[in-house]
Amino acid sequence: MKVRLMSALVATLALPGCAGIIVADASRKEARVAIGKVMAAERPGIDSAEAAVCVQKAMTILETTRLGLDDSHRGVTAANREKILAYAARPDAQACLDALPPAGVVN
Repeated sequence: MKVRLMSALVATLALPGCAGIIVADASRKEARVAIGKVMAAERPGIDSAEAAVCVQKAMTILETTRLGLDDSHRGVTAANREKILAYAARPDAQACLDALPPAGVVN
């Protein structure tokens, strides 16, 4: 797993031009989808997409890339669920999550 991840990161950084950015952006989006699934189950009272943004802001680029490359779009594994909950428990993520309006409320 670690070898595969490191190979993917090296390949991403070695891609010419915009290709590396496209891969990084895709893994970021995949990570956000996985986070959204967990937040929808854990905090149903808030918008899961907004909650995913909060949690992702508290993550490092490496954490985001790892999660995005982990095939979470097929289903969030128990290990990834625990990681996401740990990221969501970080003070920056908690402050952002607590500031979100209830689901269905428009600001």
